[in-house]
Amino acid sequence: MQKYPQYSSKQKTIHWLSALLVVIVVALLIFKVTLSPILGGMANIYLWHKSLGGVVFLFTVWRVIVISKDGVPDVLPKNKKLQRILAKSTQGFLYILLFILPLSGYLMSSRALNVFGLISIPAIPMPNGLYGFFHSVHIVGSYLLAILVMLHIAGALYHYFWVKDKALQSML
Repeated sequence: MQKYPQYSSKQKTIHWLSALLVVIVVALLIFKVTLSPILGGMANIYLWHKSLGGVVFLFTVWRVIVISKDGVPDVLPKNKKLQRILAKSTQGFLYILLFILPLSGYLMSSRALNVFGLISIPAIPMPNGLYGFFHSVHIVGSYLLAILVMLHIAGALYHYFWVKDKALQSML
């Protein structure tokens, strides 16, 4: 029998599917030249990038609803204040960026958002300067997300290999 706090199976599913989707969304742009002929051209690369970004946004909404309803397990010791602050702030900023990046991606385009070729969400008309602003937010946010994901992974590995507690296992 497990003797450590566990995230619910729903929370684990959302976490790992979100992680997979973020990796795919990023990989589509990193490997766009290679993937373009496979996926039918650059337009399809961006269609998948934007569509999956929208799914990431919906998963993040779902995650916040589940957390507010079910709570989260207390996996870190109460006496480890710095670890708790670092873990909670990293997670909080990850959630914020998982909201901001899809929204800024949508807002930086002056064209309708075509979701998987099935749904078209009209563009929001705004002054040209705002499109550039949201593009900058999207780019800077992407780099911040990459840094925070690396910190998140490093923290999980630190707990597993050095602290040897069950923080990582609570999400596996």
